[in-house]
Amino acid sequence: MQIRPVTDDDVPSLVDELWLPFADEMTDVDQYDALAEDVDVRADAVAYRQDQLADEDVQTFVAVDGDGDACLVGYTTIVYSESPPIFARGPVAKVKDLYVAPDARGEGLGTELLERAHEWGRERGCERAALSVHARNEAAQSCYESIGYETRYVKMDRPL
Repeated sequence: MQIRPVTDDDVPSLVDELWLPFADEMTDVDQYDALAEDVDVRADAVAYRQDQLADEDVQTFVAVDGDGDACLVGYTTIVYSESPPIFARGPVAKVKDLYVAPDARGEGLGTELLERAHEWGRERGCERAALSVHARNEAAQSCYESIGYETRYVKMDRPL
């Protein structure tokens, strides 16, 4: 298994093999994350990921299984974020996505991806890593807690 930065050539596979299945799983967890039906979600997701490649404050790492016909089996996206100057804390590495394909779960790949993301954040001077997780996603919460994440805030919303 190799963990490396995503490339432009990887983006369509990332979207098809990982991001769309991730979106489906998250929709099953909470309909709040259901994908729009009136847009070309795949095309928009590919364009969005390709745009991120040019942003040096965003990095996506992919887990690649195999050699010649290697396939993507996991990914994480991390974003460098400055803290407002009114706070006595430095920049934060915000984990935006973490997904491991079902067949590759249970072997520590999610932790490996997060550790690579944490390393990227440390290299940029980030003091902390932060992420959001669905309140109903107990498996993910357990994984994050097992590597030292703790609940600091509870995000709430309501319809208007």
